[in-house]
Parts: sequence; C-alpha cells; structure tokens
Amino acid sequence: MIGERTRGREPEPPAGGGGWPRPTLTPQALFGLLVIGFGIVLTGDNLDLFDADDVLRYAPLGLVAVGLLKVVQSNGTSGRLAGGLLTFFGLLLSAEWILYWDVRVQDWWPLVLVALGLVIVTRALRGRTEGDPEASQARVSEVAVWSGKVRRISSPAFQRADLTAVMGGVELDLRGASTAPNGAVIDVFVMWGGVEIWVPPDWSVANEVVVIMGGAEDKSTGVQDARNRLTIRGFCIMGGVDIAPTP
Repeated sequence: MIGERTRGREPEPPAGGGGWPRPTLTPQALFGLLVIGFGIVLTGDNLDLFDADDVLRYAPLGLVAVGLLKVVQSNGTSGRLAGGLLTFFGLLLSAEWILYWDVRVQDWWPLVLVALGLVIVTRALRGRTEGDPEASQARVSEVAVWSGKVRRISSPAFQRADLTAVMGGVELDLRGASTAPNGAVIDVFVMWGGVEIWVPPDWSVANEVVVIMGGAEDKSTGVQDARNRLTIRGFCIMGGVDIAPTP
C-alpha cells in the first residue's frame, strides 16, 4: 500500500536542488505572535497563575522588535520611517520601567516632524542622483503626515510601494500599471489616517493588513490566478485602508 511504503520516510524536497523554502518572519507575523502572547498572559492572569502586570510591563519591547524588523525588511523610506517610529516609541515606553523615567508621550511627538523632515531631505537629495523615471515608477515611497498625497503609477513592471499615512491620507492609482512577473507588494503603515489603492479590475489582490481599531476593505474583483498579482500588508491603527478597482 502507498501508506505503508511512505510511512516513516521524510518528504523529499522540491526538484532543482533548492530544498524546501525557509519561512520568513515578517513584521505582521511577529505582531500576530505578540497578540497571541498577550492573550495567553491575560488568560493566565484570569486563572491566577501569575500576575499579568509583571509580564505586560515588557510589552513595549514588542513594539521595538516589530519596528526593528520593519526597518530591516523595508526597501523604501516610508517603511523604514514607520519601523523607526515604532522602535522609538517602544523604547520610550520601556524607559519608564528600565530607567524609572516619568515618560509623557505628548512631550516627544514633535520628533515625528523631525523624522518627516529627514524623509523630505533624503528624497530631495536622492532625486538629484536618480534620473530613471521607469525605475522610480516600479518602486515608490510616499509619506503623508497631516496632509494628503496622490500618486499615479503607469509602470509596466510595478514591484513595490511603501505607504505611510499618519493623520493624513495617501491615494495610489495603479489602474495604468502592470505588476512585475512575480507580482507586487505594497507595505502600508496607517495611524489615524487612510490609504486608498485603486487597482485594475482584473488584478488579483491579497489583503494581509493587520488592523487595530480600524478597517481594511478589499473591493477588488480580480480572480485568484490573474496575471497581475498584488499583496498588501502592513499595519492599520485607528485608520482605514481601501482597495478598489474604480474610484
């Protein structure tokens, strides 16, 4: 029998010598693990197994871990900005019990403006050295803080985008574009803001956005095996992400 012949044997890796693909820990996956841990801690507290306050005091270090992973894995400026902000505020909140500082987040929020200014300067300097419009259309990065930004892409090989909206909005129009052969990825970070993404009606869209007190609605109409494939991932905190084929 087939079951008897295969019992006790290790599955063979895919042909081609590449072996089995190694799983990659993404910021979304790490955040999910932290949510699971949070639920386990609260359950243990309800069952009087331990005091949740003794464990949750370390929770800001989770933000640091997610932020650092976001910085390392992001290919765009806005993704690194979002990761840097998460890391900074995680360290800031951790300082209250590590260094016994009396931390008030409202005293530190202007540093968001500093980070935004650094992004503007970096993009301005980069614009002097990068003159290939096709490359700039294939990989885009947009940041909106207390403002709105509209970007239209017409690249025949769109690869990725990093979109950050903090108390502002970003609109990305992809209806004149096509994805690269391996598909495209959009990383979003939304906090008290919104991101709108317009896609052609025949695109296949995978919505992997982690939502906290917000919403991420996918209204796309493409079939799963479409030639153009788009994955949208990231975080939406008290904001909204809207994916639609037409305005």
